[in-house]
Amino acid sequence: MSDKLGFGLIGLGEIAYKSTGKLFQQAERCRMVVGVDPVEDVAKSYEETFEIPCSTELDDVLNHPEVGAVIVSTPHFLHAPLGIEAAKRGKHVIVEKPMATTMEDADALLVACRENNVLCSAKEGAVRYYQAALKAKALVEEGAIGEVMAVQIQGASNKPLSYWTGGYSNRVHTTWRMSKEQSGGGILIMNYIYDIHRMMFITGLDVKRVFTEMDTFRTDAEIEDFITVTLRFNNGALGTIVASSCVPGAKAVGIRGTALSGNRIFGTGGQIVFNRGELLVFTEKDVEGLTKDEWTTLTFDADLYPFLEYIDRFSLSAMEGRPAEVPGEEGRKTLEVLVAAYRSGEEHRPIELPL
Repeated sequence: MSDKLGFGLIGLGEIAYKSTGKLFQQAERCRMVVGVDPVEDVAKSYEETFEIPCSTELDDVLNHPEVGAVIVSTPHFLHAPLGIEAAKRGKHVIVEKPMATTMEDADALLVACRENNVLCSAKEGAVRYYQAALKAKALVEEGAIGEVMAVQIQGASNKPLSYWTGGYSNRVHTTWRMSKEQSGGGILIMNYIYDIHRMMFITGLDVKRVFTEMDTFRTDAEIEDFITVTLRFNNGALGTIVASSCVPGAKAVGIRGTALSGNRIFGTGGQIVFNRGELLVFTEKDVEGLTKDEWTTLTFDADLYPFLEYIDRFSLSAMEGRPAEVPGEEGRKTLEVLVAAYRSGEEHRPIELPL
């Protein structure tokens, strides 16, 4: 068995350039082999920066003998079709978030991967490797905050107009982010998919009903720039999401504002607050490492970078013939909440899950 899994990169735009390529340079279990992007200048600049051959032809990736897996980092609506094509060629598949824009496409990707005996995973699952997320999950499971009553996801940004046609880097000029059909939606699916996935992972709960109000206030696009979502979980717990990409005074670059952002889990015996990599925990119980009836701040060493851990663990699973630690079905579960939320906003009624 080779000590590194060879990856082909499909889509060499913003995420591949700013994040994925740098991850592979640090990874222990995988390496970049070849890349493809339909825009010649984009492919060329990636080749020059990361020193791997890049072209505009998909077959140059899928036919390469050293490529055992691909990571698809294209506009959202292409994630599933390109992942399906890679699976048919016997390549393991990681898709950037979201795994698809429709449930039909997500299911087709999962079927293709199963039928061709390759692994499938959606990259938003990397957030479960944050040390704060792992500790929060352990605290919830040991009953440190009692039964989960509610979760809160809140955040705001003020994305510049240039973002919608060029991302934050303006390296690739395109309009897919402005299209509901091509993007799947706005701030919720683009950014807060991570938070939804993380909260479901930590609490172990599934969403059973959603109700959404959303609108587009300040963005010349088909997608929402402000959204509120009410959730009901399978244990009866409640949830709220308030997210926006158009709030004056929010942080200009990035999706996390200042006081406008924060995630929290409310329990019958305490709370967990996520605070920029730290956890603030209040408990009424006797829990090792926590002070009863007071707030405890938990900090973590920066020795575990979640997205790096994610691709290394995925690669090891593929090389050892084991299931992915974050299987594609987890990405589907997250997508179902998003699809239901958008359907609720469009139809002005609560939506029950499963769809």
